[in-house]
Amino acid sequence: MKLTDMQFFKSFLIEQKSSILNKTAEFKSEQREEHERLSEDAEVASADATLNLSLQQMERQRATLFQIERALSKISDGTYGQCESCGSEIGIARLRARPFTPLCIECMEDQEDQRHHPLH
Repeated sequence: MKLTDMQFFKSFLIEQKSSILNKTAEFKSEQREEHERLSEDAEVASADATLNLSLQQMERQRATLFQIERALSKISDGTYGQCESCGSEIGIARLRARPFTPLCIECMEDQEDQRHHPLH
């Protein structure tokens, strides 16, 4: 992988990480304000439903943040863009589509096939 590609992915991943962390801080602030504002049972029930959806989204973002951290660590140790399964280079097009992927497209497809068609 070219140095310019590596720099692009590092900058992109750092930007994504920052965005997730900022959203997390905003979410916590909004929840504090919402809790202080609520007074009626109907408002509380509606807020609870919204909170559940927000928590699900936050959990997905937390998982993405973990993947971003792993990718940044790989950039630091020089293994970024290398498939964790077969060791081959992950294509630039795949990395541009999913910059924190740990698998090349072939290994990812094999893994999905195994999930959908496990051997008994």
